[in-house]
Amino acid sequence: MSKEQMLEVFEAGIDAGDSRDSIIVSMVQNGCSLNSAQNWYKDFAVDAGIVSSRIGHKKEALEFIAQSGVDILNDEDRVALRGSLVEEFGVASSTANDYIKAHAEVNGIELPRSNFGANPEEQEKIFNWVTENMDCDKPGFKDFMVTEMGRSSGSIDEYYRGIALARKLQAGGYTFAGE
Repeated sequence: MSKEQMLEVFEAGIDAGDSRDSIIVSMVQNGCSLNSAQNWYKDFAVDAGIVSSRIGHKKEALEFIAQSGVDILNDEDRVALRGSLVEEFGVASSTANDYIKAHAEVNGIELPRSNFGANPEEQEKIFNWVTENMDCDKPGFKDFMVTEMGRSSGSIDEYYRGIALARKLQAGGYTFAGE
């Protein structure tokens, strides 16, 4: 789908008073992937003044990484660098990973994908909890994420929005089989 077509869907949803998730679902129903729909929504919402853009530290983080001299191919060094980025910029661990990936990409460094960033054991634990608690509400999910997973509230909101959107898509007849 083109940007213009997605903008039309976005504007129609805004004019109708639809929620963020409803507009994203409409974009998906009009042939856009879920990830692209979320990105389009964010861009359009910033342009429309509905939300403000987030303050990013990417430029400063990339300079920090370059000046650190850390070997990002070394697992232990990369983990320590991630912790330094979290502390220095007050970002989530996943954002620190994104900064490291961006540094690698800019410098032509290919990071190992199998063990970088996401922890498969953590992902499985979260997935299992969600599937065992299909009717969980946000406070229940937040409690699990804080007490069992040690996550911050900022990352919890993003996870929960994904759960809520997946529920809406499933209720609309969309399935996730084979993806």
